Amino acid sequence: GGGGGKGLPALVQKAISMCDRDLQPDLLQSVVLAGGTTMLPGFSERLKHELVRISAPGTSFNVVPDNKGSERGYNSQRKHAAWIGGSMFASLDTFRHVMVTKQEWEDCDESIIHRRGV
Repeated sequence: GGGGGKGLPALVQKAISMCDRDLQPDLLQSVVLAGGTTMLPGFSERLKHELVRISAPGTSFNVVPDNKGSERGYNSQRKHAAWIGGSMFASLDTFRHVMVTKQEWEDCDESIIHRRGV
């Protein structure tokens, strides 16, 4: 909530900029949208437009899915992709090292995330 947060394009740009410089061009060409909200009409076009607007001149982005193209089979699972990915992550042995219990969240709020280094 609140109005002081960064928008999605700025968060995408920041996340990519925090990665190894050698990987950044590939990441810029592979911004993947997942979850039901990203299926809103015009969402991917708007994100791409805003990324271009806030980035250095000449920077190109590829937002997947691109509604002008067609990623075969992608849209059939897109609505649930975030849940499927979360389920896969939760099944890994390493998940128990980063998970936050309900009690930890109630005791610490979001500061527990920063303490865990997640």
